[in-house]
Amino acid sequence: MKYTYIIIQDKKEDFENLSSTLKEHSNYKFIDLATNIENGFSLILKTKPNLIFLDVEINNENTFQLIPKLKEFFIELPTIIMTTAHNYYAKEAVNNQILYFLSKPIASLELQKSLLLFEKVFAEKQTHLAVKTSSEIHVLAFKDICFLQAERNCTTISEVNGNGLSTSKSLKHFEETLPKNFIRVHRSFIVNKNCIAKLNTSKGQLFLQQTGALKNLEENFIPIGKEYAQKLKNSLYF
Repeated sequence: MKYTYIIIQDKKEDFENLSSTLKEHSNYKFIDLATNIENGFSLILKTKPNLIFLDVEINNENTFQLIPKLKEFFIELPTIIMTTAHNYYAKEAVNNQILYFLSKPIASLELQKSLLLFEKVFAEKQTHLAVKTSSEIHVLAFKDICFLQAERNCTTISEVNGNGLSTSKSLKHFEETLPKNFIRVHRSFIVNKNCIAKLNTSKGQLFLQQTGALKNLEENFIPIGKEYAQKLKNSLYF
């Protein structure tokens, strides 16, 4: 999955410090930068990012003023990680539902801790996938999805019980939006790791548990692409 994020920061050197450190994390996608509070507020409403990096002071203004404004538009606040050189804001950050408080300059290890916490919280909130077909929107629980298969210009989603539906969204779209227990195993397949029974890596075959979803496969296995094999093995060997 790729998590989208924006940065609200007025100092070029601080932006470069944060963005260069974030480049080490390939599953995070930078959307845009705002250099003042007003533009930052508009950017949040427009892009609805998964994560906001917010400097506590921008142009000599305290950015905590953004919090009540965002509460007017969001049932649940977007996740915010605050950056600052002033540790005396820590208590105010906690009291305003800020996930993490990063001291500047940003240290790689400290950033990694904040991102791991964000991913944990994000995963706990995500339980369902909304899928638009030609005429309806279906809400599927992640635990009920077994695998996704690219077919021509569509993606077919197979549930554990054997039900399936087709959507015009690409497999790449789902690869970037589904949680970590879904893994790309082939250019045409994404699989829920909870549905995997066994692998035959020498033959490039992945076998599913005995679920209804098996009826949606031409063979009794899902092929494993050579370019995905090592990542798949790594993800299964904890």
